[in-house]
Amino acid sequence: MGPEERDWLDMANNVLLKCHINLRLERISECDANVFVALYEAIIGEKVPDYVAAERQEDDIHNMQSVIDSLALDYLQISLSHITGENIVRGEKESVRNLLEIFDGLLDYLIDQQSDEEPQLKGFNGKTNAAYQSQNQDTGKMQCQPLTIQLRDRDGSLYLGTQRNKEAEQELHDMSEKLSRRLEELDLMLQRALSEIGEMCEPGEEDKQSHHSDSIMECFKVMSSSRHSRAHAHSLPPFPSHVQHTIQQDALTRDSYNASHNQQHHRNTQFMESIRKDELKQLVQQEQTDITTERLNVQKTELEYHQEVCRNAPSVHSSCTKSPCSRSSGAKLQHTARKERHSVKLKDNNLLPILLEEFQRVQLSPHTLSCMWKQQLQQIDQLSSSQNQNRQKESKLLKQLEEAQKRHGMLVQIIHKEKEHNRRLREFKERIQQQKSAQNKLREQRQQVARAKKYYSVYHVQLRARLMQAKTQEERKLKQIFEEGLELQKARLREQRAYSKELRQENYHKFKDEIEAMENYYRDQFSLLAETLAHERQDIHICKKAQEKALQKMKRELRNKMEKEIGELQNVIIHNEENNYFRDLDVERLQKRVQMASFQYTTSCQQ
Repeated sequence: MGPEERDWLDMANNVLLKCHINLRLERISECDANVFVALYEAIIGEKVPDYVAAERQEDDIHNMQSVIDSLALDYLQISLSHITGENIVRGEKESVRNLLEIFDGLLDYLIDQQSDEEPQLKGFNGKTNAAYQSQNQDTGKMQCQPLTIQLRDRDGSLYLGTQRNKEAEQELHDMSEKLSRRLEELDLMLQRALSEIGEMCEPGEEDKQSHHSDSIMECFKVMSSSRHSRAHAHSLPPFPSHVQHTIQQDALTRDSYNASHNQQHHRNTQFMESIRKDELKQLVQQEQTDITTERLNVQKTELEYHQEVCRNAPSVHSSCTKSPCSRSSGAKLQHTARKERHSVKLKDNNLLPILLEEFQRVQLSPHTLSCMWKQQLQQIDQLSSSQNQNRQKESKLLKQLEEAQKRHGMLVQIIHKEKEHNRRLREFKERIQQQKSAQNKLREQRQQVARAKKYYSVYHVQLRARLMQAKTQEERKLKQIFEEGLELQKARLREQRAYSKELRQENYHKFKDEIEAMENYYRDQFSLLAETLAHERQDIHICKKAQEKALQKMKRELRNKMEKEIGELQNVIIHNEENNYFRDLDVERLQKRVQMASFQYTTSCQQ
């Protein structure tokens, strides 16, 4: 067992001891799903959501994934995609270490909150300031000591905090602000230490540590900033009092320190490669410029030679001295030659100047022009044999001219080297400024991504709450409408029954009164009374039939009306359910897009 694995094992046993779990680990591979489920229930104070009794390996994977999802969505509000339940169950050391570090940081964060609620806040702040001063002195070291916390009272038990008052919320808000200030101070100290440290750790291990440490730092920033702005669905339990911190948040400083070192090493390598490429390009350009300057110097010497020859020629060849010998002087001479074009006569020594003057638009290469001048000069030498003495003088002048040109070339090279050196220094300073601006932009981008994740998580929770609230309201309204319809139907039936009963009573009394009157007044006319009674009985029978038909018609109308209303309510319910279904589909699609965007961003950052 190496020293690193022993440190992780000590951290796991320390976390179990703080949570009062009677378990002692001897190897890091013994951290299975049951250990993490027990840690979750001890720290959070609630059971694992969707917990399944562990009978198979798939059940352990399901429980571990539920623990990871609950931490990521409900408490940490960051992505824990690099940790999966399958890797934990298989015993992958990197995933087990990352999850242990998350539980350790969450436990320390809750202990800090509980300690801030105690009246011993002043003494605690003094101890933390002393710890940060010692941390600032030891930032040049590559190894950081692990976090050691001594508990005074181990007899205190974990309990659930169901309600929090306004004073506790205010204290949590103050604590989050203090933690954010301290994290900013740690970032400044690490940036200062990075400028003084040259040796770096191995890149492979630092990449893993930097990725995980960035997630932990982002986790606690989001927890400290969003705890006072929104209400949690699950309240976190406070922990035992009388807690004394000897060294606070050394693990967080270690991770952030390694991450910044890794980033600085990667940027330095990229910067050195860019400098080498630029130097190679500069050397190639310098060689090309040297070649071109040498060619120009050769052409320049040839033109000067021709000019000297033309100047030292006798008066017979004065027209040749005025001819163009180079591109720069030829333009001026051609302008003067145009004015005297008609007065110049063709001679033996001015053939080439006159041709150049006449055919100005013809583009001649330096080689052909020099050959033509050589031929012209040879012809002049043949024609003018009296110029031998002048030629000797010309050779001396040419030697002096070559020496002067060599000196001039050396001076030009020295000046070019000085300019190149100054230009390299200036470019080096500009690259440093660009690197600093790129670092600032990268930091701003990370902050923007963190803000976007926080906004998305808050928006997702609020949207889910709004949808649930709308669904419950719709169900309540539908139930209320149905109950009101039933009450109206019952009331109408009662009214109809009372009306028919009253009508029957009235008809009965009326019939009885008529019979008594007819018995009193028409006792003698029994036959006529019998006819009238028969006629009245027939009328009563017709009235009863009409009433029955009216009742049946009213019943039919009420039944049709109720069926129509019930059908409309069913259509409304079906339409609302379809809207909720499509809203859920939109939410899932947005989640997939955001996950794909975050994945692409992480891959681009790693590349």
